[in-house]
Amino acid sequence: MNESITLSITGNETTLSSNYFPPLNVYEDSEIALLCLQTFNSFPNINSSNNKLAVKVMSNNNNDEGICYIALKTGCYEITDIDRQIKKQINSYNEKYGTTLKFDISIDHNDFRSYIKCNGIIMFDMVNGIAPILGFEKRDYFPEYETHRSEKAVNLNTINSIKV
Repeated sequence: MNESITLSITGNETTLSSNYFPPLNVYEDSEIALLCLQTFNSFPNINSSNNKLAVKVMSNNNNDEGICYIALKTGCYEITDIDRQIKKQINSYNEKYGTTLKFDISIDHNDFRSYIKCNGIIMFDMVNGIAPILGFEKRDYFPEYETHRSEKAVNLNTINSIKV
């Protein structure tokens, strides 16, 4: 049988479903396929379970000067968006406390690993931390190395299963 039916489902929830009447007759030689999933950055990849970061500020003589706590708002972020939001909060911290904390995130488009350059101690070992999203392990990263490369690829895609 060469019959073809296309169903289009739209919505703004994480679960999309549709009741189709009359039911489709799926014959033994039939195939069902998902042709396209267009999300348009509509699934938040940052939420309250993975939005936190802390950076310990170190002075020139390696004295602890405090901790800058960062929390991103729930939303759909690319690496550049995450970098921009973290820098914005760090700049506010620097202005408030007179520190010179610097932070920069970039991505290698060949292997999707992220790179972080920071002059403070990056404290990824925290509850609801952003480390797994950026491909890093949940541990502290010290500033003695110029740039830190993530152990895994960046994980910005929160869709992990599609049921058809």
